Amino acid sequence: MYLPANYAVDYADLWSWLSDGGDWSFVGTPVLSYLQSGQGAISADARSLHQALLHRLAQQGKPSFVTAKAFNFNDFDYINLSITRTFIGKACPWEIQETMQLASQLGLVSPQGAYTFCKTRLGVDCGGFVANYWGIGVPHLKRLDPPGAWGISPRSFWSDRQFWPDVMARRRASAAQVQAGDAAVFFRDIVDDNPDRAKQRDGRGNWIPGTGSEAFHIGVVQEVGSAGGGFTKLVLAESSGARSIFGGNGVNVHSVVVRRSGMSMGKWVYAELGSGDRIHFVAPPAGWGPELPYRYGDA
Repeated sequence: MYLPANYAVDYADLWSWLSDGGDWSFVGTPVLSYLQSGQGAISADARSLHQALLHRLAQQGKPSFVTAKAFNFNDFDYINLSITRTFIGKACPWEIQETMQLASQLGLVSPQGAYTFCKTRLGVDCGGFVANYWGIGVPHLKRLDPPGAWGISPRSFWSDRQFWPDVMARRRASAAQVQAGDAAVFFRDIVDDNPDRAKQRDGRGNWIPGTGSEAFHIGVVQEVGSAGGGFTKLVLAESSGARSIFGGNGVNVHSVVVRRSGMSMGKWVYAELGSGDRIHFVAPPAGWGPELPYRYGDA
């Protein structure tokens, strides 16, 4: 099994082939930051970079490069949605590698400046990390706009039966069932012990206290221990915006201190944190598998 911690390293220690004139260099392009579309300065920088890339593409004399779902540039195939995903925090490692390769050919990034460029302008959000680890929603040339490509919310991982017809059957009912690779969905403000009762918003879009829970974050189980029906150990891989062992605020691997374990509605096991927030668990769907980066020497 390809463990979630390894996938976090794939982002944090990502390398890409970049062009510098006529030469190619395999250089570090680390993805260390948390990037969520519309959130913070890094999102604005990423959006500006995306617009600059599209402008350079249009200058190549073929508007179809910008409007087509996929195009060929200098004998390499690119997917426009994958390029967009790179700048909104949804891209898997190989999508970022391809986008960086293209950006270097357009003169937007050099091998010498790639490390700092990526560290300060690119990232992945929590749902993007989990979806890509499971291999969900990633465009390919044979399916250019798959469901989930624009993002999957933590609540959708937990309860969206239209997107995941079998999601209820994949919810973990005991600590002993939880395994590496499971999604760990974070909830706050659960009402009546029911995480499915979602918090409502008023006419201005603000949360209404006491109306239900927020599913506000998601990670992946790296390691778990249980005894007597409760959790004795819980290690997660995630991208959260908190300080990371890799030096940024994006992908991270860390232990979670579980204050107590319990069952919501007598059905679904949870790990409760000191804050009172709860983590519920969902097994991956059938046929899942991570979208891995290109390695040195790949054709």
